Amino acid sequence: MTRTTTLLTLMLCATPFITVGCRRSSDDVWNDSKSAGRHVSRGVKTLGGKHGESREVRSASDFSGENAKNADFVGLDDEQGQNFKVSDSDQIAQAKETPGELGSSIPGIDAFKDPSEDPNLAPIFKNLHFEYNSSLLKGDENMAICQSIAEFMKSHSNVYVFVEGHCDKRGPAAFNLALGANRSNSIRNVLIKEGVDGDHIFTVSYGKERPLVEGDGEEFFQINRRGQFRVYEKN
Repeated sequence: MTRTTTLLTLMLCATPFITVGCRRSSDDVWNDSKSAGRHVSRGVKTLGGKHGESREVRSASDFSGENAKNADFVGLDDEQGQNFKVSDSDQIAQAKETPGELGSSIPGIDAFKDPSEDPNLAPIFKNLHFEYNSSLLKGDENMAICQSIAEFMKSHSNVYVFVEGHCDKRGPAAFNLALGANRSNSIRNVLIKEGVDGDHIFTVSYGKERPLVEGDGEEFFQINRRGQFRVYEKN
């Protein structure tokens, strides 16, 4: 192989990693989430070791590099399992419709609005916050917000929501995307247990791509480790 051919090959291989860092639209992220869902069974086999070498990540020491020391990563021993893992016979099903897909009565995520811009919705759909390296939703304030959202949605059958999962800026992008997905699904599970119709709740993860505030330190990280909502009112 010539030197020119080798260089071209390396450039082509690097392209996906370059584009990952670019800010994507909400629809781009939602399309990525749907595509990932179609390959879940393949991913499970891979994690099981059927298609290559894999290992569990249980602590920050499993990563290498300076950023890994305090990475906001997905740990398999996370305490989230105490409240949100359900048995095979009691699984919380995903919504029957996929927003934005052909034939769906629900539009894509870009048609869902930011509730903070609506004076009637802003006091209800407040952000929820998580502790470091956790998708366990806890605390009186978080629970009060969830109960308020649940009551509103149960009395407004035309309302649909996207729950966004977000992380702070530390750690690898892929792990933060997974952690964000765990966070959004934890919120969805709580709302369903509060009586909200699961077909009205969708989830998406942005990982560390969309911080609310920029800065270093726990005061910034805490704000960015969040679940955030987008709302659609069907006519």
